[in-house]
Amino acid sequence: MDDVSLVQLYARRALYIGVGFAIILWSIVPFDLSAGALPGPDIIYCITMAYVVRKPEWAPVWAIFLVFFFRDILTLAPLGLFTLLTVLGSEVVRSNIQAFREYSFGLEWLWIGTIFGIITILQQIILLLTLTHTPRFVEQLYLMVFTIALYPVIVGIMKFGFGFQRPRPGELDAWGKRL
Repeated sequence: MDDVSLVQLYARRALYIGVGFAIILWSIVPFDLSAGALPGPDIIYCITMAYVVRKPEWAPVWAIFLVFFFRDILTLAPLGLFTLLTVLGSEVVRSNIQAFREYSFGLEWLWIGTIFGIITILQQIILLLTLTHTPRFVEQLYLMVFTIALYPVIVGIMKFGFGFQRPRPGELDAWGKRL
């Protein structure tokens, strides 16, 4: 392992955190003040899962926690709930990374969408059990549909725009460990 790869590794981790923070800050700026607008997709979730499937060492657990906890703080969401569920979901993907690399894209998309659906439903259940205000079910359904529909777009941009490919068999990460 050389110093250049270690520097590049931390630069790419900083890029993930920077992109996450930029999207969070962009999303809280009020561009349209009309009521009743449809919820937008969860872009950060899509980027995070695409990172975890393609370049898991670029999005470690602590970076995912940092980005989503920052989002919980700025959006005044229940502190740490979505963060915890997203970290758990990303760790499910990370622990099954060999299977995800063998899947076709359609199956990967199905699994990432299923995990997001489970995260959303668990969040609603926990909020209901704690008697906290919950978003309407229709809004959450739109959020799930838009996020799941956005995932292939994000993966396409990452693959064709930035060259993020799934690791090839036998490829090594920055620490010299086989991917």
